Amino acid sequence: MPKNLSRFVMRTVLPGALPTAAVVVFALTDLPWLGYGLCLATLVFLTGLFTTVSAGAGRTARAVIVAAVLLGTGLFRDGELNLGLAGAGALLLGLLGVEPLVFKALRMGRLNTANLPLPRSTVARWATPRTVAMVNIGMIAAFTGCAAFQLSGWPLVAVGVLVVLTQAVLVLRVWVRRRDVAYQTDTAVRAAVEAHAPKFAVHFSGPGSAVYQLLMWLPYFDQLGDPYVIILREGRTAKTFAAATPAPIVVAPSIAAMESMLVPSLRSVFYVNNSMKNTHCVRFGELTHIQLMHGDSEKPASRNPVSAMYDRVFVAGQAGVERYRRYGVKITDEQFRIVGRPQVADVRVDREPIANKKHPTVLYAPTWTGDSADVNFSSLPLGEALVTELLARGATVLMREHPFTRRNVAAGRALERVQELLATDRAKTGRPHRFGAETSGEITLADCFNDADALVSDVSGVVSDWLYSEKPFAVTDMLAEGEEFAESFPLSTASYVIRHDGSNIPEVVSQLLDADPRASERRALKTHYLGDFPADTYTRAFLSAARETYETPRDPRESHERDQAVTAS
Repeated sequence: MPKNLSRFVMRTVLPGALPTAAVVVFALTDLPWLGYGLCLATLVFLTGLFTTVSAGAGRTARAVIVAAVLLGTGLFRDGELNLGLAGAGALLLGLLGVEPLVFKALRMGRLNTANLPLPRSTVARWATPRTVAMVNIGMIAAFTGCAAFQLSGWPLVAVGVLVVLTQAVLVLRVWVRRRDVAYQTDTAVRAAVEAHAPKFAVHFSGPGSAVYQLLMWLPYFDQLGDPYVIILREGRTAKTFAAATPAPIVVAPSIAAMESMLVPSLRSVFYVNNSMKNTHCVRFGELTHIQLMHGDSEKPASRNPVSAMYDRVFVAGQAGVERYRRYGVKITDEQFRIVGRPQVADVRVDREPIANKKHPTVLYAPTWTGDSADVNFSSLPLGEALVTELLARGATVLMREHPFTRRNVAAGRALERVQELLATDRAKTGRPHRFGAETSGEITLADCFNDADALVSDVSGVVSDWLYSEKPFAVTDMLAEGEEFAESFPLSTASYVIRHDGSNIPEVVSQLLDADPRASERRALKTHYLGDFPADTYTRAFLSAARETYETPRDPRESHERDQAVTAS
C-alpha cells in the first residue's frame, strides 16, 4: 500500500469507520457487547494516533463513541433513564467541544524553545494537549465500561466535574498572562536570550521540506565560535534544527515575538532564503542584514531583486555578482561579498580523465519543478531515458532527489519510475546503484560528489557546487532555450547540454563518459563561480566575512545606500 494511502487509512478512515460501525451495531442488532467492543477498540486505536492538536478525526471519532453509547442499551436500566450516565455523556460531549480552546490556551503559554535554559513551571511539565486528550479518552473509556456493565454514572459525573475544574484552572493560569500572550512575547525567554548574549541571529521561515536551506549553513555558524540564536517563524522545524546545532532556538510566530528576540547584544542577522517574513526583521536598521541564500545557481531565486534590501549579499564568486548585474538588479558594490561556497570545502578535486575509469559512477541530481512553468527546470520527464542510457553504458548510478520533488504529483511518479528502474537493474546486475533515503538523507551532497565520477543535473545550485570537483557534467535545457541557453546559464559552456526532448542523450553520454572535451573550460570557470581561495583554507573567506558583519561598527550611511538601491530596483 502506498505510504500516503496507508496514512490516510490509518488517520482518517479507520477512526471514522470503527465508531460508525458501533452505531450500526447498536441500532440494528441485538449485540451490544460488539458495539461496546468496537468503541473500546477505537479508543485504543486513538491512543496511539493522537499526537497533535490537528487530529480532528480523533475528536470526531470520540464524539461518535459517546453518542453511540448514549443511544445504546447502556442509557437505560430496568426500563428507566440512567440519569447519571446521561449526565456523564453530556459532560463528555462538552469536554470534547471545548478541547480545541484548551489546546490553544496551553500552547499560548510560552514560546517554544530549544537549547535554551529556562525555568520550568509545574504546569509546563505535564499540562500538554496530549495529556488533556488522553484524560478525555480515559473518561470516555470509563463511560463505555459503565454503560456496558449497567453501572451508575454518578461517580463518573463527579470525576468529570473534577476534570472540568482542573482544565479551567489550567486555562485561567495561562490567561493570567493574557497581556503578554496578546503580543506573543515571553519575558522568561527574552531574559534567557539576553543572558546568552548572542552576537548575531539567524532568521528562518519556511515549510518543513525547506530545512535543508538552513541545515547547510549551521556547521559554519557553529565554527564561528561566537554565541548566536536561531529565530524560527514556524515551529514545525524546531526539532530538526535542535538536533543539528547546540545553538539556542526560539520559535517566534508573530512579529512582536520576533522583535522581542532582538536583544541589545545583537549586531547582525543572517537569512538563507527570501521568505516574505524576512521583511519583518530586515527593517531594523541598527542591525546588519545578510542574505546567504541556499545555493548559487542561474535560477531566478539567485538574482531576485528582493536581495537588494539586505546590507550584505554573500555570493560564491564573481559570477554571482555578474548575475545580478546581467538582470538589472541594483545592488551596490559595497553590499556584495565574495565568500566562496564553504559547503564544497569537503569536495575532492579529481583531474583523472574519466575515460580511464572502466566502470564510472554517475550522479543524477534532478531539481524540482518550481512554482510555475517558467522556472520548471526539472529533467525528471527525461529521467527514465537518461538512466536507461547510463545503465546501457555500464555506469553505476547515484540518484539524489530534490527535497521539493514530491510537491508535484507527476514529478513524484516520474521519480518513482526511475527508482524502480535502478532497483531492477541492481537486482539483475549487482551494480550498487543508490537512491532514495540513502542518497538524500543518510549521506551529504558532498559525499555524493566524492563517490561519483560524473554528474547529470539541471539548472540548479548542484551544478555550480559540482564545478569545484573539476569532474565532467551534463545539464538539461528543459525550457528549450537552444542557442540562448548559454546566455541564461553561462555555466553550460563548460558542460554537455541535453536537449529538452532528450534527442541527443546518447551523444551527450558519450561526451560525458569518454572524450570529455571541456575539461579546460571547467577549470577556467571554477574560480569565477566559486572564488579564488586556497583549498586548505577555503572556508575562511566565509567565516571572516561573517565575523565582519558583527565585529565591525556599522556605518549608518549603508542603510541609506541600500534603500536607494531598493528604490531604484
